[in-house]
Amino acid sequence: MARLSRRELLFMGFHRSHPDGDEPEMVIEMDSTPTRVPRAEWLPPYLRPPGVVSEGEHVRLCTGCGDCGKACPENAILPLGPAYGAAAGSPAVLPATEPCRLCPDMPCIAACATGALTPTAMEDVRMGVIRVHLDRCWAAMGQPCDYCQSACPVQPPAVTVSRTGAELDEQRCLGCGLCVYYCTATPSALEVAGAGRSAAGDPGRG
Repeated sequence: MARLSRRELLFMGFHRSHPDGDEPEMVIEMDSTPTRVPRAEWLPPYLRPPGVVSEGEHVRLCTGCGDCGKACPENAILPLGPAYGAAAGSPAVLPATEPCRLCPDMPCIAACATGALTPTAMEDVRMGVIRVHLDRCWAAMGQPCDYCQSACPVQPPAVTVSRTGAELDEQRCLGCGLCVYYCTATPSALEVAGAGRSAAGDPGRG
């Protein structure tokens, strides 16, 4: 089994397949201590770029050309690696590394020639689903913190903070991952729970 640092682990799913084939687990170095990690846990969860109509339609139409990633000024869009199976080669956003900054002109959509990404009004963007874990939230533990609320591009924010912790309005959340990126808790109190519009379970939005 391979031994990887945490940094290598973070990027492996995007750039190469599992080094030992299809083994169900691998060994990584966690502070110099070998640790066995199940396959489902070492694949970083991802979001889709803006403009995805549905996950199935996106995978069907996307050719994996990479034009959307080349157009992204923040280098936030990367191709999924072979470890992601049928979704391999398709574009994704890993918010823990670099979230979508929601450019006003959305150059990633303009660069897509196949319709895998379609013109979408900012308020209708649904890149995926974010979940809140109050057991990791500083505010829920009585500590002053509102980084997630301050980072939210929606006005008023889709994520709000009170003495009981962070609360997310899933109907208004764009799924950009900015709250995941700026959360100061380790692990983040906000995490990706699904990619694309279809993950939101909102038929009215595609």
